[in-house]
Amino acid sequence: MDVKIIGVEEFEQLRADLINAVREELAKANVCGVGADEYLTSKQVCEELGISSRQFQKYRDERRIAFSQFGRKIYVKRSDLNDFIASHRIPSKYEHI
Repeated sequence: MDVKIIGVEEFEQLRADLINAVREELAKANVCGVGADEYLTSKQVCEELGISSRQFQKYRDERRIAFSQFGRKIYVKRSDLNDFIASHRIPSKYEHI
């Protein structure tokens, strides 16, 4: 086995390059539509809707918003949240024009 000793600065540069390469690959995947659906946390959903965590809990209990749960963490797909918002949209009286 070959061992190479590098300095801290060189290690940090290698690490940064690797992270950037992974980010670029993920960005390419999102452009192609693979994994393009973002997941939001409970906090992000509450902020976006302007509701309390208790109101969000009520929406989940009533199955008004689709969600995924891993342990105690709740996640909502961006597309599911957009669907929920669209279903509660009140059209303008001038929209038919």
